[in-house]
Amino acid sequence: MSKTSLKKELAGYSKEQLIEVVLDLYESRKEVKEYFNFFLNPDSKKLFEKYQKAVDKEFARSKWGRSKARISVIKKLIKEFESFHPDIEYKDMLYLTIIRLALQYEQHNNFSDTLYNGIDYIVGEYLAFADRNEGLDKALDCVNSLIQYGMPGSRYFKNKISEACRTYIESKSI
Repeated sequence: MSKTSLKKELAGYSKEQLIEVVLDLYESRKEVKEYFNFFLNPDSKKLFEKYQKAVDKEFARSKWGRSKARISVIKKLIKEFESFHPDIEYKDMLYLTIIRLALQYEQHNNFSDTLYNGIDYIVGEYLAFADRNEGLDKALDCVNSLIQYGMPGSRYFKNKISEACRTYIESKSI
């Protein structure tokens, strides 16, 4: 069913029927309950901490020195987090947390090419997000501080992140 079809169907409902539909949905779906809890009492910091722990848990997955982190799960967590429409600074913090954690865990575990490429994609998404919100310079400074000499992460990974930044800048003709 499309959004337009749903809107058309709901337009015929009375206020009481709409309330009943929302309450039924609230009771039957955990993710809807979480959304409405945040909607009625927005606490971006608490939401950020929840997703930060989830990202950390995903990066912590390893076996025999090889990372078992799934980039698809990390991307899904970003998408879920953004669906709540938290304060912009917490979106920024989540992207930076993902990059920082990737660098920290990569220092001790071997990453697959898929995971490396996925983190490069996330770096590009972060820069695009920052650019849309007039914070590209700050974002580039933050990423550069994470890939400085002496910080966690292999030289290879830091170079890949640096290249992802250069690629984004060149694509914007900055």
